[in-house]
Amino acid sequence: MKFFKGTLRAVPEKTAAGGQKGSKEAPELSSGMKVEVLTMENHLLFVGRLKVLDGGVLEMRRDTGDPLPQALYNSKVKLRGFQRNSQPFCITGTVGKSSRDFWQIENLQILQSRENRSFFRQNTDLDARVMPSGHYRGVGRELTECKVLDVSAGGARVLSRNVYLEGDRFQLEAELLPDERPFTVVCQVLRVTPRKGFKYEYGCKFEGLSEQEQQRLLRAVFTIQRKILQAQRD
Repeated sequence: MKFFKGTLRAVPEKTAAGGQKGSKEAPELSSGMKVEVLTMENHLLFVGRLKVLDGGVLEMRRDTGDPLPQALYNSKVKLRGFQRNSQPFCITGTVGKSSRDFWQIENLQILQSRENRSFFRQNTDLDARVMPSGHYRGVGRELTECKVLDVSAGGARVLSRNVYLEGDRFQLEAELLPDERPFTVVCQVLRVTPRKGFKYEYGCKFEGLSEQEQQRLLRAVFTIQRKILQAQRD
């Protein structure tokens, strides 16, 4: 497996006044990673697997073998995905050689944006279940209903009547896709926001996810995003 790191140049994306730029650290890319390919206006073109070529060039192909959209030579695109450490990355490049089977992306640059993480956080509003896990300072450990407001490969926003404090952990069970087995993951509470109706919104990070489950979660996030974008187009 080939790795590519450290040769990208950081460029800022337009941000609101006073917005902070993203990290300048070059992402670590490896062949086989699943990546979104988008226009510079964030319209999804396709999701595929990248292959690291020599000379700072990436090649994109679809898993399904379906033909790719016709590419305009030297047009600029965004590539978005997650590194192995679950950190999101967003880079830009220009389309070089292309065919119905592959695109080659050249002139790679890191895209800095304070909204970088939100690219990968997908609104869901799904019914789910929670149960306290590990050190918990509240009462009761029964499985109760909740809402997953949004989800990413690294965490989620959860709406629940259960009372948790910052640092508490709970087990979250959620069916993100109807045809896949549910996700079961331990969440640590990072932020608590009271809501109407004696409910609380919890900003959480996932703990202890295996690489296999992390990739399955990322595929689910991409699939949800694809379906929403397709519905908006239709």
